[in-house]
Amino acid sequence: MTLPSASKTQGSSPRPWLKKIHEAKRQRTVELVKLTVDRLVQEGKTVTIEAICRLSPDLDPLNKGVKKSSVLDNPAAHEYYRTHSSTYQTMHGRKRLSSRKQQGLAQPPHIDPDRDEQRVRYRYLRHTKAELVERLLYMEQAYTQSQQQLIQLQFAWLEQQENPTECATRHALG
Repeated sequence: MTLPSASKTQGSSPRPWLKKIHEAKRQRTVELVKLTVDRLVQEGKTVTIEAICRLSPDLDPLNKGVKKSSVLDNPAAHEYYRTHSSTYQTMHGRKRLSSRKQQGLAQPPHIDPDRDEQRVRYRYLRHTKAELVERLLYMEQAYTQSQQQLIQLQFAWLEQQENPTECATRHALG
């Protein structure tokens, strides 16, 4: 017969002293992130999580700083970072704008036959899956329309080749 371990029995009971310690650490992270972000903004530098992690040990009285996971896992610290980070806002704004831009196209985009395929590939890799699906559907529709136009032109050309005088008379009267 095995007895329950001491850690399992204590795990279910509340530990008020740990809650106080964890709350103090969370609050310290928030304060340090705010201090660091404010300094970055004051110095005119870009606010990124990496910049916060790099600068925070210099501003921390304990010289520990904050880690990336601390900023991401602490809701208050992450919110403060997001509101001041231009890169974060740009990235999330870009996703919304690009999906709107795709829907607004009235005619197929001009595709340069001599385009740099590596650059195009890189640009497509930055799109979301949903954006790529929308682009593919749009291009399939444009391709189908161009094929229908080509077929109509071929029939018109064949008709003109078979009856050149009749077509000329029809165009003159039409």
